[in-house]
Amino acid sequence: MTRSSKGVRGGAPREQIESRFGVILADLVARVPGARAAALVDHQGETGDYAGRLDAFSVRVAAAHMRIVLQDLTQREGLAHAPTSIAVRTTRGGFAVYALPEGYAVAVLLSHKARLTGHARAVSAIARLLADEVGWAAPVGREPHWYAVDVVSDSLGRPVGVRVRGELEPLDALGRFESGLGWRQRGWRVRFSSGVEAMLVRESGGFWYADETPLAPDPPDNAPDLKRSGGSSDRPTTGQTGSRPERH
Repeated sequence: MTRSSKGVRGGAPREQIESRFGVILADLVARVPGARAAALVDHQGETGDYAGRLDAFSVRVAAAHMRIVLQDLTQREGLAHAPTSIAVRTTRGGFAVYALPEGYAVAVLLSHKARLTGHARAVSAIARLLADEVGWAAPVGREPHWYAVDVVSDSLGRPVGVRVRGELEPLDALGRFESGLGWRQRGWRVRFSSGVEAMLVRESGGFWYADETPLAPDPPDNAPDLKRSGGSSDRPTTGQTGSRPERH
């Protein structure tokens, strides 16, 4: 996460201590124009955590209802593809819910003037953060996955560097996209210092997204460890741990 979300934490008093999930959801609310709140819910509609300016009860009820509606649609027969998201507008506001692995979903409560679409990159980036926190293999969905990145630009708004693990690294802008993006969005084809090439997009509010991580790719599993003497090819073991959303 690259932006402060203080602006979405000044609403109604919380009913529970903010978890890491709440911090991630607050970042989502900051990234989606017109978002008033967001919640992480399971397949039964139970809220794991939430963020935003609305009172907790309203967020929980709306998130549970939208999660149930999405689940009902995915279980209908005759669909070529089960929906991974739905969005609805009412006279008082908008609602959107996005499926996550293991029956979880993120529900976003919007103002009545907010757009119901155009949130794919923000949701994809936040879904990836949630997946990393919990230990899910990867977010579900048929659309491209996006990473939230911290980009430094010049006086003309062109990207010149990206912060990776706290360090500023240069990047090469290979070209600019002149069409195919949304309103007030700008895109470039870039090469990170790691050698990875990616599409880089700046959305409204100054938030940046890349369709590839700026980190160097992992070495192949059978790559020898050249730092070891004697040509040993022993591979280090890695483990992944993650927390699970608590139900409230």
